[in-house]
Amino acid sequence: MSMTQSMAAASPWFQGKPAFVRFWAYIGLMLGATGLALWGGDGYSEDSYIFQLTSMQGVLWLGTGLLLGAALAAIASVAKAEWGESPLAERLVSWGDGAVLMIAMMALFTLFEPSASALSYEDQSNLFSIKLIMAMNVLFLFSAICYILMLFAPESFVARMATGTAWMGVYVGGSMLLLRWYESYLFMDGSIGHAPVSNLYEVFMLLFCITVIVYLQWEKRYQAQAMGAFVMALVAAGVFFEIWLGSIGQADIKPLVPALQSYWMKIHVPLNFVGYGSFAVACGAGMAYLTRQWLEQRNPAMKVLKVFPSLEQLDQLAYKSVAVGFPAFTLATILGAAWAAEAWGGYWSWDPKETWALIVWLVYGAYLHVRISHGWQGRTLAWWTVSGFLVTVFCFLGVNMYLSGLHSYGRLS
Repeated sequence: MSMTQSMAAASPWFQGKPAFVRFWAYIGLMLGATGLALWGGDGYSEDSYIFQLTSMQGVLWLGTGLLLGAALAAIASVAKAEWGESPLAERLVSWGDGAVLMIAMMALFTLFEPSASALSYEDQSNLFSIKLIMAMNVLFLFSAICYILMLFAPESFVARMATGTAWMGVYVGGSMLLLRWYESYLFMDGSIGHAPVSNLYEVFMLLFCITVIVYLQWEKRYQAQAMGAFVMALVAAGVFFEIWLGSIGQADIKPLVPALQSYWMKIHVPLNFVGYGSFAVACGAGMAYLTRQWLEQRNPAMKVLKVFPSLEQLDQLAYKSVAVGFPAFTLATILGAAWAAEAWGGYWSWDPKETWALIVWLVYGAYLHVRISHGWQGRTLAWWTVSGFLVTVFCFLGVNMYLSGLHSYGRLS
């Protein structure tokens, strides 16, 4: 999950034994964190686990897991050289690198938090995450501008700036979300601590990062940089909405309502937004398809057409995006039903949010059906991805802002 992925093909650091050892070191790190939750201290506690991870005991558990994972991988790669040539490790290790870098950035940013005497629940404007949110917004907006300019200067420095600032925005945004999680434990003796996915303001920032990550994977793999002008335009529109949310007092860290005080929130919500983010990328691919087709009809010799991926490739990228988002959204819906049964005593209640989530699921399920079973392609499905995302936006925003129901805790307050 990082800019390092673009260097993987050329650098030995991302291949062979170095990638294999690092990959298993990250597996060991996760096992160490799991061991701390299961057997460390007084066991897992929702309100204190994040501080357990940064305690001396946490360092011992995490460090032991990391060292054991790296040592066993190094021994295995020496004992059997072919084990060190692991395609799976080479493919996934850069995601581990990116995650570790975000965590390290978050840890560094905690040093810039105001002192305890300067912290106030009533006025949270001096939290360091506020500065990071501003930086993330600027980076994504600047990246969107660069992607649009890149359409007219594809070989220029602007093109490199577009991709670079998009990655920077992801790193700043990811570390900011982790820092905001940490900051939630700084108020009321940690009693309101929670993952930063509890309201519209927070999940918008998660959505930006997921959307950009999904898009950048396609850009790297398929050289589809022109599609970024459309995807990042959607992200930029979201940034302006998020800024407005902050201006009306939605940026503060607040206690969770009872229905959200569950471990399900950390699973259901991120999976939901993997779906939303992927559908946004599919919409961007559909918009790029329709734009290229319109330009070809006006003047097939236009220079800007050389920058665009082919219509066939854009059609494929829209399909791949839906193919990523639909399983994640399906799983999120199933887990949401399990959460509802635990919180409200029933798996399904035809609440407006549930109803519109079902509509979104049907829209994209039908998209995959007509494409796979009936071979539909081209302009019709491009319009489908655009209109489908409008339905998704209403499910995400319209229901939260205008309709009431069991999910009314997500409304503006």
